Amino acid sequence: MRSIKRLLIVTGTIAALTALAPVASAGSPLGDIHLQKICPTFETTATCMVIIADAGPLPVGTVAAYSGPLFAPVFSTAVVLTTPNGDSATGHCTLIWRPELSGADGFGTCVFVSGTGALAGFHANLTITDHPDTLVTNWDGTYWFGN
Repeated sequence: MRSIKRLLIVTGTIAALTALAPVASAGSPLGDIHLQKICPTFETTATCMVIIADAGPLPVGTVAAYSGPLFAPVFSTAVVLTTPNGDSATGHCTLIWRPELSGADGFGTCVFVSGTGALAGFHANLTITDHPDTLVTNWDGTYWFGN
């Protein structure tokens, strides 16, 4: 009788854990993003393209389109990312150019909170390092997919 009781307890535990597994995996674990993009124009609008993607879901060729306002020494703007496959993500970036704080480079953050296609549920917190002398910007941080 004890072995039947144990079998029922073990079977019930396995069934409960199996039922909870999809809930536990609803959000993806954190992943890393490391990329470089080049921004050839940055006046009243800006469009940049990813040229190096060492880690993360944003491939080379992804375009970042900033809607402005764009001005120095600080800008805070909405941004839409579009991958070569047409997937997109929306977010917001703030960038500061303060030579007394960072030398010739700018610094800031980008936060993404939604996406479409392969980027549906995309979230990211990124650190920006901007190098205006080379027109290259680095994005480094973490991402996950969730609701």
